[in-house]
Amino acid sequence: MKPSGEDQAAPAAGPWEECFQAAVQLALRAGQIIRKALTEEKRVSTKTSAADLVTETDHLVEDLIISELRERFPSHRFIAEEAAASGAKCVLTHNPTWIIDPIDGTCNFVHSWNSE
Repeated sequence: MKPSGEDQAAPAAGPWEECFQAAVQLALRAGQIIRKALTEEKRVSTKTSAADLVTETDHLVEDLIISELRERFPSHRFIAEEAAASGAKCVLTHNPTWIIDPIDGTCNFVHSWNSE
């Protein structure tokens, strides 16, 4: 009888495991950028109304996520909040599609509000 855990094969990674790992790594990198930006003066502009804000950090994080994912998964597509607000077409295909909101809660980010 084998002791528990010995010689057991790790469960096979599903087809999305590589995507999941890439998303986690990018979320951690984006979090570092956002955390640093919380302590800095922010460049803010509006999109559709005075309450619909966007910052340079939104653009920076969105660009990072898309460029890294595009390099890693060239066949994947992206629908990104800031790019769509700037007029980029949102086209759905049969290819995997990432939906990207770089900073969920930009108004709170701008005012450095948090739940702590």
